[in-house]
Amino acid sequence: MEPFALAKRDHGSRCKEIEVTGELDLAVANQLQSAIDSVNSTYERIAISLGSCEFIDSTGIAVIVAARQQLEKEGRRLFICAPNDQVLRVLSITGLAEDGLVVSSVSDALVESPN
Repeated sequence: MEPFALAKRDHGSRCKEIEVTGELDLAVANQLQSAIDSVNSTYERIAISLGSCEFIDSTGIAVIVAARQQLEKEGRRLFICAPNDQVLRVLSITGLAEDGLVVSSVSDALVESPN
């Protein structure tokens, strides 16, 4: 199991990627929230990459849902990129994989049309 870590990357001036490694659970969900909150409002899109996230619990889901709602109020978008099969299964069970939140890659988040 990989230790929890977050890495941020710019994808031009439009998108900031936050890559999650390890388990996203109650113990660390606040770190993801802080990372999302720290993204400057000049970025119109935030991409949360979950390809290296091995597990996500309800607190991780709650952070994503709350961030998505807040960003939409601001006219911005949140995407989940390339989740592994286990995380995608959880997102599917919660219904989050069905409404355009999940994309295959950060590149897809960059070209996805606005809501």
